[in-house]
Amino acid sequence: MQNPNPVNLTTTAEIRRLGWIAEARDEDGHLASTQAWLDAAPTNENFRMLGEFIAEYETNRTVTVVTDLLAEKLKT
Repeated sequence: MQNPNPVNLTTTAEIRRLGWIAEARDEDGHLASTQAWLDAAPTNENFRMLGEFIAEYETNRTVTVVTDLLAEKLKT
């Protein structure tokens, strides 16, 4: 049996709830990729990875950074 909830149909609200720091979606709104914030990594490394994620997807996808989760991560 196939998964009745394919990952590409995951909503932005669910991505936020799961704690992903960023998402990339195609022009139809399908989820293409997500980016995590690694608590074990230094802040600069997380920002480098986030920048690479944005650079990789910004030309042909819509990239959304979950700023409230990012702000929360920066407080810790």
